[in-house]
Amino acid sequence: MKRLLITGGTGMLGHALIRLYHADYQIRFSGRNRDKIAAIQTSYPDVEGLAVDLGDPAALRQACAGMDAVIHCAALSSPWGKAEAFHQHNVIGTQNLIDAMEATGAAHLVHISTPSVYFAFRDEQQIPESQTLPTHFCNEYAKTKAEAESRVKASTLTTTLLRPRGIFGPEDTAIVPRLLRARRNGVLTLPSSRQPLMDLTYVDNVADAAILALNTIAQRQSGEIYNITNGEPCTLEYVLGELFAQLNQPVQFRHLNYAVVRPLIAAIETVCRCLPHQPEPVLTRYSAALLNYHQTLDIRRAQTELGYAPHVSINEGIQRYAQWHLSQNA
Repeated sequence: MKRLLITGGTGMLGHALIRLYHADYQIRFSGRNRDKIAAIQTSYPDVEGLAVDLGDPAALRQACAGMDAVIHCAALSSPWGKAEAFHQHNVIGTQNLIDAMEATGAAHLVHISTPSVYFAFRDEQQIPESQTLPTHFCNEYAKTKAEAESRVKASTLTTTLLRPRGIFGPEDTAIVPRLLRARRNGVLTLPSSRQPLMDLTYVDNVADAAILALNTIAQRQSGEIYNITNGEPCTLEYVLGELFAQLNQPVQFRHLNYAVVRPLIAAIETVCRCLPHQPEPVLTRYSAALLNYHQTLDIRRAQTELGYAPHVSINEGIQRYAQWHLSQNA
C-alpha cells in the first residue's frame, strides 16, 4: 500500500482526501489545529495525524520520513493579508517541504496551486494551462502561489501541479461562509450588474484529480500543470440562488455599478493598509472583480492525460454542502 502524506489535512481538501481514500493508502496528514487533528483521527483511526508547521524544517522531515508521495494542500489562502505572511506560508513553507522530501526520499509531489495566477481583471474564457501569466498578480496570494509553483518545478522531485478553481464543499471556511455573512435581511448586494460565467469545483472532484495525478505519473513528464474544474460554467446568480434555496434562506439580489464601486473599494483598501492591524475590508478589489468578470478554464488536458472526470455535479455538490452546513448548525 502506497504511503501518502497530506499537508493541510485539517482543511477542506485535505479532509476530503482522507475521507475518500483512507482505505486505499497508508495516510499520514499534517495540520496546525490539534483539535481538528484529534477529531479526524477519531473518525479515521487508520490514519496518522501530526501537528506540523510548514515553517519547521525538522518537523517536516519527520512528517515526510517513510512516505512515497505527498499531496501539498496546505497554504495561506485569502484575498487579504500581509505580504510577509503569504510569503512565509506559501513560498518558504513549500520550499521547506521540498527540502524535506528530497532529504527523506519521498519521490512524488502533487502540488495544489490556484488559477488565481491567471487573473488579470478582465474577461477570459477557456483559459489553457499554457497561458502566459500576468506581469503583476492580482494579490499576494496569487503572487506567492506562482512563486511556489516555480520552486516546485525547479526541484529534483517528480511533480504534478493542479490549479483547481473555486473549491467548495463540506469544511469550506472561505467561499460560502463569506457569502452567507454578506446576506443582510434576505438581500445580497453584488458589486456588479453583470452575470459573469464562472467555474467552480466540488471538493471531492479535486481530491479525485490529486489521486489521479499520483497514479498516472509514470505515463507523464514531471512538472506538468493541470486546470481542474467541474466543467460546468454557470452564472453567479444561478449558483447563489441554488445555494440559498438549499439552505432555506430566500435571497434577493441588489446590484451595484462596478465602474462606480471599484475606485471606492480601492480607496477603502488603501485606508485599511494604513491602519495598525490592517483589517480586512468587507470587499477587496480582487473579490469584487471575481464577481464582475467572466473566467472559465480549459480542463481538456486533465481529462485526456489524467483521466479526470468530475463525478459530483455542481447541483449535487450544492445539495451536499447545504446538508452538511445545516447539520453543523442544527
